[in-house]
Amino acid sequence: MRLSHPSAPFQGIPADDVFFAANEQFVQMGVAYIILHMQEEIYPERPLQLFIDIQAQPTARNLLLGALLGRAEQLRAQFPQLKGRIYTEIAPSQFDLVSFYNQSGFSSSDAREEHLFTLPVGSAQAPMGCEFASVPLMSVQDQHAFLSRLNRYRMSPITHDFLTLQILQPCFMALGYYRAGHPIAEIMVTGASPNTAALVMLYVQKDMRRRGIGKSLLCAASELLRQRGVNAALTQTFSANQAQAGLLRSLGASRRRVINILPHIDLG
Repeated sequence: MRLSHPSAPFQGIPADDVFFAANEQFVQMGVAYIILHMQEEIYPERPLQLFIDIQAQPTARNLLLGALLGRAEQLRAQFPQLKGRIYTEIAPSQFDLVSFYNQSGFSSSDAREEHLFTLPVGSAQAPMGCEFASVPLMSVQDQHAFLSRLNRYRMSPITHDFLTLQILQPCFMALGYYRAGHPIAEIMVTGASPNTAALVMLYVQKDMRRRGIGKSLLCAASELLRQRGVNAALTQTFSANQAQAGLLRSLGASRRRVINILPHIDLG
């Protein structure tokens, strides 16, 4: 089996971070890549996140994984003071890949999950000195600015195409608490179901957390949703994120399904 790099960036990924595997007859057996990104918001205890993906015949997986782990060590050496993890994301139904990563020493203690909760009822008072308002989305510049703020707190970005489609949905709302025009917390809700919405995103600025602001903003949005006949919401979270798990417990949410498993190896 032979390993090689592409001669140019592959799907926007630097060539040094991409590996091709081929057999002795130079028939390609698979491709793998690694992407480094920082995620101080979702995983503050391990901000260095190294995502890997392997699309290969079973006989080429070990070789490609070894190449990715070696490249991960090189990338990690650029940030020796940071803790992190190497991870991938696979469907629970991909039994062969689940087994492959488990046998390779990866933990499966994190997952992307879907939860259902009844819309909360409670105090929705804006923090002192803040105002409750809709997010300005009239211009394309406003929309991109909103997405930029949301995507700081996400593993996978919300695209502009997705936003423009959701704006047309009957349950769409983009709301926030603002102090002197600067966002303290924002929420995005969408969905076309007659009684169930989708909570796409909720964030609170780091220096304003642990004050009930996120729950308050959710209550404010919930009151508006109930006026439209909505009484419940679905949302996606990561099981290893303590803040997300705590909010779900406070809402009495129930897990509907595991969307994807995130096998990972902790670094540091």
